[in-house]
Amino acid sequence: MPTTMPETLAEKIIGEKIAEWEAHKKQEKEKKIEIFPFLTISRQFGCGEESLVPELEKALGWKVYGRNLLDHMAQRENLSRSFIETLDEHNRNGIDDWINYLIKSGAILQKDYVIKISQFMKVIVAQESAIILGRGGNRILADQKQGLNIRFVAPLEDRVKNIVALRKISATDARKMIQTTDKEREQFNKHYFSDDINDSSNFDTCFNTSSLSQDNICKTIALMSEEKQKTA
Repeated sequence: MPTTMPETLAEKIIGEKIAEWEAHKKQEKEKKIEIFPFLTISRQFGCGEESLVPELEKALGWKVYGRNLLDHMAQRENLSRSFIETLDEHNRNGIDDWINYLIKSGAILQKDYVIKISQFMKVIVAQESAIILGRGGNRILADQKQGLNIRFVAPLEDRVKNIVALRKISATDARKMIQTTDKEREQFNKHYFSDDINDSSNFDTCFNTSSLSQDNICKTIALMSEEKQKTA
């Protein structure tokens, strides 16, 4: 299964971001909300994301926000409130209107968890360029033209080999882990978005990580993001 970030580290990262953004808010009161360039990533388990995502983070210079950080905030009411309050009141109200739009349009379902992570994602991309890893980011932020929505895939046997090498387990156990994790991700999307995670039309592009080097993938995504900003 995917590794879990220690709670103390998650707390530290989130606390640092809240302090940084609070400082910006004091300097730029009542500034109209602007969305920074961002990237959402959906991926099949075992397609090399453990090494590819850090390389992408380095190439773009953007912070990665994944399940560990988003769930950590969703489970802690005080932290959730502090995170959202890094925006001024006017822009917080704007996010509420946006959430209502997502629900009415059917982009997300009216469930507490997905409403919370939708709020967090909008705050993140309103504060800085970022990489949103999983958690339905491509569906939640689909109407934000500054974003690039990517999916990573790879043939099953290549994914099995990757997990065997990474986790030091048997091919049989690796195959079971892949099947379980892929199923969990599919069910997450169906439960919160009534969406098929394997529908390629939900993404700007899909990369077969077995066909391209990680360096080429990172360079291509960086170029695509630059081009996207010209039309945003």
